Amino acid sequence: MTDSSSVTTIYLLRHGDYENPLNIFHGRLPGFPLSTEGLRQVKQLGQYTAHLPITAVYASPLTRTFQTAQAIADVHHLTVQTDDRLMDLVTPLQGKPIAYMESINWSFYRHEFIKQGGESLSTVFRRMDTCIREKVAKHPGQHIVVVSHGDCVMAVKIKYLGLPLRSRKLMYPYVPVASGYIIRMDGKEIVLSVADFPS
Repeated sequence: MTDSSSVTTIYLLRHGDYENPLNIFHGRLPGFPLSTEGLRQVKQLGQYTAHLPITAVYASPLTRTFQTAQAIADVHHLTVQTDDRLMDLVTPLQGKPIAYMESINWSFYRHEFIKQGGESLSTVFRRMDTCIREKVAKHPGQHIVVVSHGDCVMAVKIKYLGLPLRSRKLMYPYVPVASGYIIRMDGKEIVLSVADFPS
């Protein structure tokens, strides 16, 4: 039986809706702040967390994730702490038109793109997992928020559910903007549960 005082709760979230007037795949490009709808979404997300005993908020330093995290941190009078390991994937496809991305079914992880310096899906998971476990070790038995990007969040969800990380096709249904998962980990960093948030 797990001692509840040793269980750390992680709210692993995707950023809110963002501005993309050029209709391109952004990746790690600077800019892309939250849209008016995104600002509404993250305000509501902050309200969802208001009753939770959040003790720390972490985020990718990209604008859309930082703004999302800030909306939650403000509710809890916390400062957003950034970590580069939570950033969107490294890919030679950033800057490509959305129409092109759709034509290749958003296949970031083809061998040809990895050869050009892109991250593999397993690499994305490893950096996310390392980061999350470091935060859990730092905040044992606490509730923390981690804000990242779609594929990064999905890679963690899939692996933490014990499923194979073979293909991006396994990522569907995909995590919506301004939502994510509640992950509970015990003192030995064993994943106890993964559930939708907000439920």
